[in-house]
Amino acid sequence: MVFKGVVALAVVALAVPFAAARVPASSTETSKCSEGYFPFTAIKDCCLPHNGSSNSSPPKGKSCPSSRYWSVEQDCCVPSHPVPTSTPPQCNQQGHSWSAASQCCIGNPGNPGHPTTTAPSKPSPTPTKPSGGEPHGGNPYSGGSSSNGNYPGQGESGHSSGNHYGRRQHTSRSLPACPKGLDACPISGLVSGDYECLDTTAELESCGGCASIGRGQDCTAIKGAWNVGCELGSCKVYTCSEGYLLSADNKSCVPL
Repeated sequence: MVFKGVVALAVVALAVPFAAARVPASSTETSKCSEGYFPFTAIKDCCLPHNGSSNSSPPKGKSCPSSRYWSVEQDCCVPSHPVPTSTPPQCNQQGHSWSAASQCCIGNPGNPGHPTTTAPSKPSPTPTKPSGGEPHGGNPYSGGSSSNGNYPGQGESGHSSGNHYGRRQHTSRSLPACPKGLDACPISGLVSGDYECLDTTAELESCGGCASIGRGQDCTAIKGAWNVGCELGSCKVYTCSEGYLLSADNKSCVPL
């Protein structure tokens, strides 16, 4: 009987290593990430795919650095390859700063970096009505887009995930020229002579000049671009869509 008990204990001892060896590597256990995955423990333990990407956009008021993409599953911006956690990533969206607690870029109070075409302008004194008729839309400078902040209703132009923002000034030819720093660009498709005052140093669809008269560049039309901006009148690509590689000069996306 003693001999049988010893044999049984020996069999159990031999079976334990084999049982442990059969535990599969899971993509949700950072200590046992499957091949092609790497651990990510910034908020919660998980495994992320190497060279991962996503077409999902962050919620309103949030954005991702160019080195990361938005993960719906993790509800934060995650890297496509292992990155050091000691240095916070740089936020591209103007008015946004990196939040280590949320692992994404968040708009600062009062400057969320997400202007929209329907956002109301700040109240301002109505300018003296010029001779020659009423301006279209009342205040000729309401709803404009400019980063200089010298005129009421002007806000910052922004960029995110292939979309573009920018509130524009629509005014009549009977009014004086645009405020200093803005270009008078004819509105395409209209025959009334109306034009809009644009900051062509930052306007995504008329970057560097009025696109309606064949000048400048439409940054949102760059093939394969995912996140773009207009900096000092020149289009800049921050990230590319899946299947494209960012060019060395950050001006285009090259198909893989």
